[in-house]
Amino acid sequence: MDWKELPKIDAHVHLLPREVHDANPDADDEFSRARQEEHLRIMERCHIERSVIMTFNDPFLMSMEFTVDAVHRNLSQLCAESSGLYVAAADVDTRDAPEISCAAVRRALEHPCFRCIKLHPANSAVAADDSRNDAIAELALELGVPVAIHSYPSESDPSDPCAPARIAALMKRHLGLRVIVCHLGGFQWKDAVDLDAYFDISAILPDLAARYGVRETNRILRRFGPERLLFATDWPCSRSVEPDAIYERYFALLNEMDFTLSEMQKIAFENAQSVYRLS
Repeated sequence: MDWKELPKIDAHVHLLPREVHDANPDADDEFSRARQEEHLRIMERCHIERSVIMTFNDPFLMSMEFTVDAVHRNLSQLCAESSGLYVAAADVDTRDAPEISCAAVRRALEHPCFRCIKLHPANSAVAADDSRNDAIAELALELGVPVAIHSYPSESDPSDPCAPARIAALMKRHLGLRVIVCHLGGFQWKDAVDLDAYFDISAILPDLAARYGVRETNRILRRFGPERLLFATDWPCSRSVEPDAIYERYFALLNEMDFTLSEMQKIAFENAQSVYRLS
């Protein structure tokens, strides 16, 4: 079956609220494309049934009030305007003390559109295994929600804030924590493959193929296993593909791989449906 025609959940996209677009009318970077109306057209064309809006741990990107509560309000509005086609990650503002962050996340997770918590160590400069994340991890365990962690570190630096080794250290302190490693751990993927986690393939898939070729990229994905992979694109962001070409590039690459139909369905839909508890 063609990946474009397969029903899918995109487990990692970025949308900016209308107030941010309106405040920055001259923006011409990739985030100027992060508009709900444009992505909804893509979802319909590409048979994407739901998408997960990921956050940045940076309220200046997602609100004009520059507070995490404003970010959550904007995200819940985006979800509501889509008639349920989007769910979102609760955000963390690392300028706040852990107890304040936990209170904000708890308030957000009372709303049904929020299905996980996002940590972005690269943006926040708070390493994945920093003690400030312990309270967030314990809250996630208490509430039974996963934590999605950005992980596209410098290639050879295990001390990078978002390195898989740091995610492993956080998980070791919080046994049972459900983690989604975003971007497969980047080019430190070998340090991620043994983690008891889910892995989204956003941003990294075309980069792996450019470096190793499709056949070797297929082998890498199989080392993680189709039961742990999540179809995800990072739209409209990419280090190597223009926004208009991201989805078609993903479909072309995945169509060259050897996943069976049942494995494709796990990666495309079933795993995300399970981890995010989507009906």
